[in-house]
Amino acid sequence: MVYAIDKAFPALIISLLLAVLGYVVAYFAIAWSRDTFLAQGLSGIDLLKVDRTKRIPTAEKIPESLGLPCAAVYLFLVLIFIPFRYFGPSHYHVTVHSVHQDLTTFLSALLSIYSGTLLGFVDDVLDIRWRYKLPIPLLSSIPMLVVYVASGGSTSVVVPAWPSFLHAFIQGASVDLGILYYAYMMLLATFCTNCVNILAGINGVEVGQAIVIALSVCANDLLYLDFGFVFRQAKDASSSSIPMHTPPEVVARHLFSLHLLLPFVGTSLALLAWNRYPSRVFVGDTYCYFAGMVLVSAGILGHYSKTLLLFFVPQIFNFLLSCPQLFGLVPCPRHRVPYVEKGKGLLVPSCVRLARHTSSWKQFLTSIILPLLQFLRLVAPVYDTEGNQVGVSNLTLLNAILVLRGARPSVIDSAIAVQPVAQNGDPALRVDGAPGTLAITERSLWYYVMMVQILGSLFAFGVRYWVASIVFPITN
Repeated sequence: MVYAIDKAFPALIISLLLAVLGYVVAYFAIAWSRDTFLAQGLSGIDLLKVDRTKRIPTAEKIPESLGLPCAAVYLFLVLIFIPFRYFGPSHYHVTVHSVHQDLTTFLSALLSIYSGTLLGFVDDVLDIRWRYKLPIPLLSSIPMLVVYVASGGSTSVVVPAWPSFLHAFIQGASVDLGILYYAYMMLLATFCTNCVNILAGINGVEVGQAIVIALSVCANDLLYLDFGFVFRQAKDASSSSIPMHTPPEVVARHLFSLHLLLPFVGTSLALLAWNRYPSRVFVGDTYCYFAGMVLVSAGILGHYSKTLLLFFVPQIFNFLLSCPQLFGLVPCPRHRVPYVEKGKGLLVPSCVRLARHTSSWKQFLTSIILPLLQFLRLVAPVYDTEGNQVGVSNLTLLNAILVLRGARPSVIDSAIAVQPVAQNGDPALRVDGAPGTLAITERSLWYYVMMVQILGSLFAFGVRYWVASIVFPITN
């Protein structure tokens, strides 16, 4: 039976074995290298771990940028994988040209992942400002986009069948976006890389969300591999070939995706074992860039970039929720992670001091957006003792979950509310939770985030295979 699977889906068993090997090797690589990172000054302080006697963050330094050994092990494993996939018998490689084309695509993905990892580590070392780090993934995406163009990748999108006049208006069931589609893929690379970094702040959340997304994409890939048909054919010894219901080129694309993602899942699980609560290492921007480039490489070169975006629904929500702060309608402090209640170890939403806008249109937008978010219970207001609203909780998914869960900041003294902004320009309000608040621990918040991520994946499957079958005449 294993032979039948390997014959129908070349080297898939090898990818599974490399995923297991990746977990073991990456786990020990992190164990052996974390002291070296710490000695070289690559370390940070966990803002959510509090010394309960002094009621201040602990000064214990934790090694950072440990996404680097994880990425190094992954890249080493996929290089080992190449001979098993491209220099052996293959059911789908009919000609030498197809072997070379597929190998070129695979190597372009590795080059993009290499450059993304390198630039992420440079970001960790140099602490690049956000305005400069946003376009960095564009550079990493160039190798795979060049190969996508050279291999004649499709730039067409399917036109919805509803409303019915769209087909008549466009005069066809699809439209070729041309260069706009390449712009979309470059923006997708930027988004997938940075959104993992934006949704951060508690132990294990960067790695956790990447693992859930990768497993969801793997499940989507498996739907294109007709294992039941392969097993039935395996029982027929006289069969010299294994015909498939799915077109071979489609199967090959999703095999390509699985070959990239399975070792990634294995190495990421090893990193999660070290980064989960209470974290013994920090992943750094290195892992965020690395994970983003692996996912976007699988999506673009596997020709399902639109489907890939569906699995980032929680990250899209987090970005949209953060927009008022990202675009200056609400002050944005450097750290927007939840705040630890003094002496309790429970998390409450971190808060920001509101500012009066000199621009009338900004003031108008703020007066509409904040009440709406408060009505939806995504943002908690902060009042002074006189009942005046002086702040709001930071606009992130982590804080929104705490607000929905019932955690609230307390009423603060009006003298603190009118206190000028700190010398470093940080507009954050440091307030405790209200007495009797429904605050939760950091570990519990991680489980809530993972639950949201899993629900997001279920939503993505529903849209891809139920809504799409109704709205679109065909699916790709």
